[in-house]
Amino acid sequence: MRIWQPTPAQVGKNHHPGVVTGPWRGGNVLASDASALLESPVIRRLGSHAGKRIYFGYDRYIAPILATYHDALSAFGDVVEAVDELELHYLSSAELVCTAVRADPESFGVLCCGTGMGMSIAANKFRDIYAARCITVEDAENARTINNSNVLCLAAKTDLAINRQIMSAFANTEYTGRKLDELERITQFETTETQPLRAVPASRYVVLDVVRRTA
Repeated sequence: MRIWQPTPAQVGKNHHPGVVTGPWRGGNVLASDASALLESPVIRRLGSHAGKRIYFGYDRYIAPILATYHDALSAFGDVVEAVDELELHYLSSAELVCTAVRADPESFGVLCCGTGMGMSIAANKFRDIYAARCITVEDAENARTINNSNVLCLAAKTDLAINRQIMSAFANTEYTGRKLDELERITQFETTETQPLRAVPASRYVVLDVVRRTA
């Protein structure tokens, strides 16, 4: 079992690593040469997550069967825990996993809490993280083929046998560039300078006075 240890500079949602290192797997990005890879936005990377490092975060809900989850995930890549051992909580796990994934282009994340909802909400606050809460295999396939998601959020309350199938679908399903223009639009929401999709004239806004009547 490996445990990821971030440096102080890496922790936090405002961290924006300027340089990434390590091997790049061909076919996982649109660029064709190594010099262009560092400039390729995360959302444009093609291919599947199979064989990549898996940064795994969780909370107390799967503690009793943690080893089983490790075994299940190890079928798809090298599993690296990214948790705060002194304060095991879904928020700290989400922060550590997302920070690790952002710094490592040859990775994806898996987060697991009671429902998977809190993890997905927290994870999607990080730039370059596109987390999807999946409770069915179809969810996982769509998260990859349509949304190019790089973090899988699981519900510990879902049966492990189903979660194992979801892991497999998420890791092995390729993103082929479907709806890329829409996904790139989503990435623009990560900046404060994002312009609205369309201008709405002030005359279109209606203010309603709601009067609550009591008997």
